[in-house]
Amino acid sequence: MRKRALLVNDSRFESLIMKDMLNNLGYDVELADEFDALYEAEQFEPNIVIVNYIMRKTRGDKLIKDIKSTIPDSKCLLSSSNSIRHDKIEDSVDGILHTPLSMFTLKDSLKRVGEEEDIIHFVGKDEISAHIKYCPHCASNLSDFNQSITFCPYCGQIIRQKASNK
Repeated sequence: MRKRALLVNDSRFESLIMKDMLNNLGYDVELADEFDALYEAEQFEPNIVIVNYIMRKTRGDKLIKDIKSTIPDSKCLLSSSNSIRHDKIEDSVDGILHTPLSMFTLKDSLKRVGEEEDIIHFVGKDEISAHIKYCPHCASNLSDFNQSITFCPYCGQIIRQKASNK
């Protein structure tokens, strides 16, 4: 059974970008706004809930507190493009995502709350015969990395298979 994620955000554009990233990680994703978030959380039973910090009528940390009062085992991340002071948010928040985010950041945040296995790892130079200077997916320069890497730290795509084929 695929994992489920609920995105609560009043920005449609940001929601669609995150939905696409989560779909690529194998999640079924539902979108909600601040008004139907509790209902959607109860109906969809997500593994992870990602809530925007600043919305029209509420703050994301307050909404997370409400979601956790209904579904105590839910894992909830707060997302924001602004810096957030940890001492100013509710204790019910499991983690913070700073947007815009990369696939690497999203995978790392999911791993930190126990939603993803340890999929982010480095491999030794002897495991890959060719050192890749540019990501074959996003063309980012990888020459600053002193090890051959399994995934691109910019787009999050796996590059080990591509390197092995060269």
